[in-house]
Amino acid sequence: MADLREIPKGKWFCCSDCGRIHSTLQKLLIHGAERLPDSLLDVLKKKYVEKGLDADINIDVRWRLLSGKFASPETRLLLSQAVGIFHECFNPIVDATTGRDLIPCMVYGRNLKGQEYGGMYCAVLTINSFVVSAGIIRVFGQEIAEIPLVATSIANHGKGYFQLLFSCIEKLLAFLNVKNIILPAAEEAESIWTDKFGFKKLRPDQLSEYRKSCCQMVIFQGTSMLQKEVPIHQLISSIERRELHEHLNQGRSDFL
Repeated sequence: MADLREIPKGKWFCCSDCGRIHSTLQKLLIHGAERLPDSLLDVLKKKYVEKGLDADINIDVRWRLLSGKFASPETRLLLSQAVGIFHECFNPIVDATTGRDLIPCMVYGRNLKGQEYGGMYCAVLTINSFVVSAGIIRVFGQEIAEIPLVATSIANHGKGYFQLLFSCIEKLLAFLNVKNIILPAAEEAESIWTDKFGFKKLRPDQLSEYRKSCCQMVIFQGTSMLQKEVPIHQLISSIERRELHEHLNQGRSDFL
């Protein structure tokens, strides 16, 4: 944390790492959707085969980072589809004070009295331009990022779509040098996160430490807080990282 003598004017960040993370995320918003490489699509093909579906079907699979603060007519439609998926899978998350549903606030990154969601982004996986899976992300600097909500449309459960989206999110966080991912898990979903995605229960003392520096962290009543280190195998070499930054600056973002 910078040793501030007074509050800086305009937009400012507590350190250069946070400024770098914010700048990279803004560039990803501009550069739009990314096609997934064949290495990731193998997961999808395997799921299709398991369900007796045609694994050679011609589908356009992409992922994209969105923000309600920088929305165009195209991205507003995608954000609206993401809200629909969350409402399909969850009951409304109602703010006790205002009575407002918090799901749209989180998806669109809108601050609400007593709740700050302005730093939230929505990551989506699209199949032929339609959102099939979505996750909300907020990065609190290099130490942690939170994923408070994830969902896949009910018609597309079990097809491996969220597994693909989560791989993209992990790769993004590795690119940003973020160390840990945390999320709230309902009891019935906890084993999926721990057995399939490698999360572990966050110790009370760890949670207390995180909340000191990330006071706006989302915690839902009746859930357990889980944590996972960004996988070492996802980390990118310094040469690759330099090339990727150059791609971003040139209007490309194909770091997957």
